This record gives sequence, structure tokens and C-alpha cells, in this order.
Amino acid sequence: MPITVRELLERPDLKTRLVAGAAGIDRVVTWAHVCELEDPTAWLCGGELVMTVGIGIPREPSGQVAYVERLARAELAGLMICEGMKAPPLAPDMLATADRLGFPVLLTAYEVPFVAVSRVVADANLEQEHRRLRQAVQVYEVARLVVHGELAERELIGRLERIVGAHLAVVDPLLERVLLPRDRTSDLRFLAPLRRMIERYPPGQLPAVLQLSEATPGAIALAVPTRRPVFLAVAPQRTGVARDIVTLRHVATVLALALERERAERERRYRFGSELFAQLADGRLPGELALELLRREQGFPEPPYLVAAVAAPDRVLPELQDALATLGTPHVALRRDGLVYLLLPERATALEVVERAVAVGKIGVSQPVRTLARVVEAMVEARWALERGGDRSRVVRFGEGALGAGHWPLSVEAARELVDRVLGPLFAHDARQGSHLLPTLAAFLAHDASWSATARALGIHRQTLVYRLRRIEQLTGLRVDRVSDLATLYLATEAARALGRPLPQWSEGRRAGGAERASGSPQGATVGAAASE
Repeated sequence: MPITVRELLERPDLKTRLVAGAAGIDRVVTWAHVCELEDPTAWLCGGELVMTVGIGIPREPSGQVAYVERLARAELAGLMICEGMKAPPLAPDMLATADRLGFPVLLTAYEVPFVAVSRVVADANLEQEHRRLRQAVQVYEVARLVVHGELAERELIGRLERIVGAHLAVVDPLLERVLLPRDRTSDLRFLAPLRRMIERYPPGQLPAVLQLSEATPGAIALAVPTRRPVFLAVAPQRTGVARDIVTLRHVATVLALALERERAERERRYRFGSELFAQLADGRLPGELALELLRREQGFPEPPYLVAAVAAPDRVLPELQDALATLGTPHVALRRDGLVYLLLPERATALEVVERAVAVGKIGVSQPVRTLARVVEAMVEARWALERGGDRSRVVRFGEGALGAGHWPLSVEAARELVDRVLGPLFAHDARQGSHLLPTLAAFLAHDASWSATARALGIHRQTLVYRLRRIEQLTGLRVDRVSDLATLYLATEAARALGRPLPQWSEGRRAGGAERASGSPQGATVGAAASE
């Protein structure tokens, strides 16, 4: 059996006496560790006897009290101080605090080397080492079964709990979710205390073991070596059982293996879902077959679905998909035209997860998709809602608010008809002649129909701009000096952008002289000369 503080005190060769904390002398000593830091708890796991010559003990009474409180809070076995070395006088307040907390404070004679104490503890724990070896063999037999996919989630946790004799849970404090096992709601109690513990430390400087006694007496948490910051919460199943941190680290490694295996399967589903979505968006897959694949491979329920569009950077998409998968929300994702499109069941919880994962920016949402033949149209609706939504909500649904009647077309068909009718001749003319009518129109609208500002922005002569706008009027049948016609031109350009057919970009100070000569202008030479000035 492991040695206790009482047994160390009873060894005459160690010449050690107790000066405070008598109520804790039956604490088990798992290891004896020399440390001269003022806060050694970040490097210890619980159960250790801290041995010091006194360098790290504060000199002022308040500092000594805080020092003992830290050691007791970390559930260490006790504090052993070498007499006659560098320790300051022990303040009565410190000794009283140790008595109140039942935390043993020992004084050891100067001539007793700390290595002698360490050997006594190591020899006493020899049987514990054999037990740890047996546990390691059992843990890695579980690892073998995980690799071969022969253990279900509940059986995996159950076997590991029986090996270590403790209650285990893998939790994600950032997503506020229990990852393993998912169906045990009692493990939610670890989340809030763990989050508060993490917030106490700078990023990347967490202790090896976090104390979670606030959730359950004696509970701790260890980091699980995975891509996301997740933790193994460990709660004793009965009092008086020593925690073996070495074995628990083996357990954390096996659970990381299980999570990474699950992640690999998720990524396979993500890739398959993305290709499935792409084929739907391109019209390459019949709706009936796509629906069957969504149900069988992605776990989708029956329609209706929604398409959501977000402007998310590449690094956000895996986190977003993991958050949805953790909540059990089926989805497929497609990155296209600088946006991420998500096909989701029509559930409010799904949109809440998307909103929480995408920290900034709006989320455009389509009308319900009751048949997969409407996916392409729903993608346009989601994009339109994302780009033209108001400021009242982060989640903007197509057809609501600023997207309603009197402002924008209510259907994608109406938007396509408007773009084809108004801008189609300009797209065709620029493609055929190599002219710059579309970027000129975009610049003119961006500068509030100001002739002089537009000419300066494009870097062209005013007469060149006059010619281009007159040509736009001829091709569209709309006048740029008439408010109703200008509004139609503006609406058509916005509809084109929402449909994924944005006007070619113009740039400040761009010089595009000579284009009008290629377009057949009767004033080509004059205009070209003016534009090149």
C-alpha cells in the first residue's frame, strides 16, 4: 500500500516532526518532490509531498497563508521543510491555516537528505507501480479495440472507468458539450468549473492537472491530446482511492485516439457531403438519388431543408462542421464563390449553432427547400439574403425585411429575368467588343451618378464617359438621367451580384483609353486621344 504522512513521521531515520495540520497526517503520499517555486501546484498532480529548503516560501505572513492554501487546494499530501536552511520563520497565521485545512506541515532535520525521503516513498509505492503496469496493459488493450473499431462509445467509457476505478467524461468547455459519453447529462456539471479554471491562466500555460472539486469533491481534469482543446474530467467513485495520474494520461491518450478516429470518419463524411452538394448545385445529380444519399450517408431527415450562406474564412468551416456534428445536426457544406453554403434540416437549433460558430458577419438563409430540385435557387436566395439583409438581425431570411415587396424581386426567377433583360445586352457587348460598359456603369452607380467623380475614378476624359453612358442607354433602353430608369439599372446590378454574376471590377484612377475605338465609336480617335491624356 502507498505510504502515508503518519508513517513518514513514525520513521526514526527521517527525523521529521509535525508542526501543523495534524488532521491530515493520514493523507497518502504518492510521490516526494523537491520544488522551490512559490507556486509548485502548476507542476504537480495531487498526492505529492512537497520538499523544500524554504527558498519559495514567502517571508510575509499573508504570503505564507496563501502559499499553504494553494498547496492544500491542489490536494497535495503535505509540505516538508528542511530545518536550518533558507526558510523564513513560519508565521502563526500560516500554521493556523494549515491546522484549519488539515494540511500537514513537517520539519525535517538538516542532516536528512531529501533523497532518503524519496527512496522511502518509492519503495513503499513499489506495489503501486505493479498495479499501474497492469492497468497500462489493460488500457492499451482497449486502445487496440478502438483502432479496430470494436468498441461502442458507451462500452469504451465503461471499460476505462472499471480499469481506473473513477468516473470519466471527455468535455469541450468552448463548445459547452460533453463529447464522451454523449448521453450522460450528469457530466455537464464539469463544464462551468472547468471553464472558470481555464480562464485563470494565460493561453498555453495551463497546469498539468486542473482541480474541479467545485463540481465534485476530488475531481480533476487533464488535457486530452487532440486538435481541439478538450479535457478528461475524472471524479472518484469512492473516497480514499488515490488517483494515478500516469494511468490517467494513458487513458487520455486512448480517448484522444477514439476522438481522432471519429474525426477521420467525420471528415470522410464532410468530403462526401461537399461533393454531393456540388453535384446538386451543378445539376449533375437527380434529386431522388441525392435525397437517398443524404438520408443514408449523412443522416438527414425528410425535407424541408434550408440553405444558409456565410462569409467564413477557411479555418472556420471545420470548426463550424464539428460544432454541428457534435450537436447531432446533419449537414453538408460547399465552399463556392467566396462563400460557404450549408444545407441543413429546417431546425432553429441548427441556425443557432451556425450563428455561434460564425463569430462575426451575417448569415443568409433561404426559403424552405421541400424538393432538392430547388437547391440551386435556394443557394441564390441565401446569397441574396446575406448580401442585401438589413442590420436588425445577424440571421437574415430571404423575403423578410429589406428583401420584401417594393424593394427587391421576391423570386429568383424575377431576378434572373431582370438581369437578362437589362444587363444582358451589356454583358454581350463587352464580351464581343472588349469594351468597358459594365465597369463604367458600376462606377457611375457607386459614385451616385456623379459624372465628374466617375470620370476621375476611372481615369478617363469626361467626353469618354459621356460616350460610354450614351452607349449604355442605347443598349438597355434606359436613361441614366431619369430616376426611375437609374433605379432599374441599380436594381439589376444588385440582382446580378446576388445571382453570382457581379459586374466586372473598376479601379480608382484606371485608364482605359482605346476601348471605344474597338467598340466602333464614330469619335474613336478623338475619345481615345482624350482618354490617354
